[in-house]
Amino acid sequence: MTVTAFEGPAGTGKTHSLMGHLGTRMREQPLALHERVLALTFMHGARRRLDSRLREIDGLGGRYHAATVDSFAWRLVQRWRRLAASLGYAIPPEEQYDKTCALAGALLTRPAVRSWVAVSFPLMLVDEAQDLNAERSAMIEQAAASTHVAVAYDEFQCLNPALRPVPILGWLPGLCRPVSLVECRRTDDAELLAAARAVRKGRPVKRDGRHFKVMLTPGRANFAATWLANFITWRGGGRVAVLTPSRRGGFADSIVDLVCTRSLGKQQNGPYRIAWESGDEGERRDLWQRLALPDRCSIADAVAALEAHEGVHAVKAAKNWVTRQKRVLGVAEITAGEIRRQIDRSFATRRRFGASERGEFLAVTIQQAKNREFDHVVVIWPYTIPNDNEQKRRLLYNAITRAQRSCLVLVQAQELLDAPPFVP
Repeated sequence: MTVTAFEGPAGTGKTHSLMGHLGTRMREQPLALHERVLALTFMHGARRRLDSRLREIDGLGGRYHAATVDSFAWRLVQRWRRLAASLGYAIPPEEQYDKTCALAGALLTRPAVRSWVAVSFPLMLVDEAQDLNAERSAMIEQAAASTHVAVAYDEFQCLNPALRPVPILGWLPGLCRPVSLVECRRTDDAELLAAARAVRKGRPVKRDGRHFKVMLTPGRANFAATWLANFITWRGGGRVAVLTPSRRGGFADSIVDLVCTRSLGKQQNGPYRIAWESGDEGERRDLWQRLALPDRCSIADAVAALEAHEGVHAVKAAKNWVTRQKRVLGVAEITAGEIRRQIDRSFATRRRFGASERGEFLAVTIQQAKNREFDHVVVIWPYTIPNDNEQKRRLLYNAITRAQRSCLVLVQAQELLDAPPFVP
């Protein structure tokens, strides 16, 4: 089979090129009745956006399956679990994603599994492939032996230092010559484009433009909050995203809290409701600490502990499951591990099918904002960023390239402004 790859900076239309490639392939080789297009990516948010793009493809008519790589790996392992067992493999729990992907990759070396993939999915699209670790990358490499794979990636947008160099580059250049994309489609603003190029290439960043500005905001959060409130007021309409590389230390949270609760500056701008988009990992950890369940407890004690937090979607589902264990199976005691697995599954389901926050003003980490775009972006750059100059450049680049119309960077201290990524 063949592999096609598209690589290029943020906003150059890599996903657009995948969709164009799909349209061309479908015109040349229409899908048979039993065939589907398989579209994969790493993050659930990117999977939802990929799904929306696939709905726009003429002639596809819902004949596709958009999923995360982890979800597809689990589906493949479950379908071929008897083969895996006959080969001596243990089936890992659903939440052990790396082990599941490693097993899926091993199964994809088997002729029967490759034939199933080839017959079911003659075309596989993989977006944001720079985010795939070794296990997930190996899955795609093995799948390419039986089906046509089209990959989109940008090595510089990988924000996980542990993945450098990105695993797909260990095998992709040997299978195809990537198509390099250079023209930015996200914005035509010269200042935003120049700032992104400077950060990407490690050059000095011009700080005082009309649509791209870097401001030093030392001291308490009030000064930075005033800049943020003024920026929202004077932006001229459009959606605003507040991005930060780190919420540790509370600088970014303090700024957002002030803008949410006060009118700021001489013009008394605000307050503006800015909603933090929660991350599952932190939310799950905080929830589990609040529940404080013992290793083993009675059904009645478990239900009582869960009812105290029933306003959380995952807790309500877990309580219903615990209640069914007693009613249907006659279980008298339950372990904390069993309850936690139910809660984790609820969070996974929400990631898979839930929509992202669509408010006019949104606050997220730069990592959460990947593959998204906003009219205006405010970047809060605190002390608590990683002590890695390469990582700082990648983080700021990803933040700037989320903006379509303007970007303001608020820097907590002068020493941060005198260091990469703002200077070489």
